[in-house]
Amino acid sequence: MEAFKVDFFVIGAARSGTTSLYNYLNQHPELFLPKIKELNHFSKVTSNQPQDYKKPKKGVEYHTKIVNSFEVYKKVFKDAEKEQKKGDISPSYLWGTETAERIYKHNPEAKIIVTLRNPIQRAFSHYLMNVSVGYDTQPNFDEALKATKENVWGGGNLYLEWSRYYEALKSYFDLFPREQIKILVFEEWTSNKKQTLEGVFKFLGVNEAQEIDFSDRHNRKVGYKNIKALNFLRNNVIRSMVDSVLPQRMKEALKDSIFQKHELEASLNKELEIKLRDQFQEEVKQLETLTGIPFKELWGY
Repeated sequence: MEAFKVDFFVIGAARSGTTSLYNYLNQHPELFLPKIKELNHFSKVTSNQPQDYKKPKKGVEYHTKIVNSFEVYKKVFKDAEKEQKKGDISPSYLWGTETAERIYKHNPEAKIIVTLRNPIQRAFSHYLMNVSVGYDTQPNFDEALKATKENVWGGGNLYLEWSRYYEALKSYFDLFPREQIKILVFEEWTSNKKQTLEGVFKFLGVNEAQEIDFSDRHNRKVGYKNIKALNFLRNNVIRSMVDSVLPQRMKEALKDSIFQKHELEASLNKELEIKLRDQFQEEVKQLETLTGIPFKELWGY
């Protein structure tokens, strides 16, 4: 019997278009992605959300799980056709240097895809996301950066730490042949999705001409009214009761209706941005040397 192997991994970065990539790649008939967008199996991260650890139910869609069991991990791919290439899209795979080795041991021939965003803009976007869902209550990004760090993946606030890509990315380059790694630049590919996806499909060895629907916007920064009430419903006991009786799509619809979801509009303080840019100068320089991509020019450093 042929050993189970995942064929490709989208390893991050968080808030850099991985949800959109999941939805686009999932439209290709020669590719298979599980109903769980983020499996987090190889990164061994933690979460302060107990539901992330619960065993996924068959046929149910989830945004995030922490699938520690390899047997459970294999099962979420069991509906893949033999000729389909199996993929795992987990942004946490770009946090920490041990994950590359775990993925390499699983499949040294795996294709690795990474989408990198201006690290400061990525960090700010992550903060806005946490504010929008009530995980972060700091009044502004500057205060959020000074707050006590919560060293968990699900609901954590290591905004700048998650934007330091170099060490984790280098660990992949140290193990995988360069031709098995494809780097996308968020600021470029989101403006040229069709050509980018054709390149990704070619990299994965599937039909490049597959038509993809790019009309939906995925993972927008949104805010909810009545955050206190929403956070009450996030209480572990209350949430377990709701999870047991309502499917995911119905929960999302009710949340949007009751708490009146709206898109957030916020901009990063320019003085803070300049200060942070100085902190990332060396990091960006290292990324350029590693990848050959002119990030300083692309990101304005």
